[in-house]
Amino acid sequence: MTAYPECALAREAEICFANIAMPTDTDVYGLKPVTAEQVVKSMKQNIDNVNKLLFSVIPRVPKERACECKDALKTAQM
Repeated sequence: MTAYPECALAREAEICFANIAMPTDTDVYGLKPVTAEQVVKSMKQNIDNVNKLLFSVIPRVPKERACECKDALKTAQM
């Protein structure tokens, strides 16, 4: 449900990290109860959306990193 500890571990390993959140329901807002069927339907739609996102984004990832992720530990204090 969160990106922690994944984001901290990725930073420590100098790995670039991006979180993809896939909300499945709105019952946490207290508007109305959500059924399991609605959650499954939403999850299927989310999977389709994530597949589209990944197939669009992955080819754009540069072969050489120019970001600061690769050097994150240079300024880390022990």
